[in-house]
Amino acid sequence: MGQVIGVTGGIGAGKSTVLQLLEGYGKPVLDSDAVVHQLYAPASPVPALLARRWGRQVLNPDGSADRRQIAARVFSAPAELEWLDRLIHPMVKESIRRRAAELDEPLYCAVPLLFEAGWQDEMACTVAVWCSPRVQERRLRRRGWQAHEIAARRQHQWSMDRKLEQADFGIINNGTSTLLAGQVNRLLAELANKT
Repeated sequence: MGQVIGVTGGIGAGKSTVLQLLEGYGKPVLDSDAVVHQLYAPASPVPALLARRWGRQVLNPDGSADRRQIAARVFSAPAELEWLDRLIHPMVKESIRRRAAELDEPLYCAVPLLFEAGWQDEMACTVAVWCSPRVQERRLRRRGWQAHEIAARRQHQWSMDRKLEQADFGIINNGTSTLLAGQVNRLLAELANKT
């Protein structure tokens, strides 16, 4: 995949915030969730494929894919999640490769399921963003998530502890934005020393 630095972590860990900080330092960033949003848009062929499998009730009125409807289907049926992953993951990977190929420096890419999908060997290095389960739950509740939605996502992702153990670098995001910014700054210094 070329020079891609994979940023991973559980839902609510703060991957998007880390990407924003990196972008503030002038680093090129990409969020794989944003790629999925594009794939779910009406102009993409993906919504039609989803509707063919699950019916038009998984589409919004504008023809885009309804992420909540899809999540409700796939997180209660492992075979459906596997089908969706086989459809979406290659498209996401190709988008990341294309973006990285355009750059003269590493691309920082947030990939929530980086380890679960087995993409770590294609990354120049990996960074796990970690927060405690209590902080994670509080953040997701603020986003309007229900307890059963949080539990379903946790069940289908590695624990944040496991991701942190597997990653080349770790960022602990339990504290203030100042503490987080300091860790991102140290990460960039470490990566600069490695090149």
